[in-house]
Amino acid sequence: MFITLTADDLSSLSLSTKNEILKLAGAAKEEAPSALAGLGEAYKNIDMTGVADLSYRQVQTWMEAASEKTKLGLRIFAEHGPVVRAQALIDAGIDNTSHFQSRTTIRTRTVTGDKEAYLLGWDDWGQAEENQGRYAVTPLTHASLRQYFQLD
Repeated sequence: MFITLTADDLSSLSLSTKNEILKLAGAAKEEAPSALAGLGEAYKNIDMTGVADLSYRQVQTWMEAASEKTKLGLRIFAEHGPVVRAQALIDAGIDNTSHFQSRTTIRTRTVTGDKEAYLLGWDDWGQAEENQGRYAVTPLTHASLRQYFQLD
């Protein structure tokens, strides 16, 4: 059996699915598309390595144990994402973005069962103390968050 996938086909798949297909096809690791492949200009310079794609059902499970403050932060991604400035989180009441990032990572790893997964990608935090950095979720996670918060 032969299956033909175009670059557009591959870019529409989750990173884990792409990697599985490339592994089955015998592609060397260095030939795999980057985590940014197909994400678009909004994700420029954001490290999305290991960032999980969460389905709506996973977001529902994720939110069951989330604090109201964390939910408030994730609503910012749903409304204004998938890429948001750190300052938008602070303006929404997330006083400690490092703590927010840590809590989202722990919860994402619990929900996905992947000990290396992240919910958020981020760019160069050379100016982190000035809250100039950006956070991002994947397009699938963004859509799932929008559905969870009933924005679509």
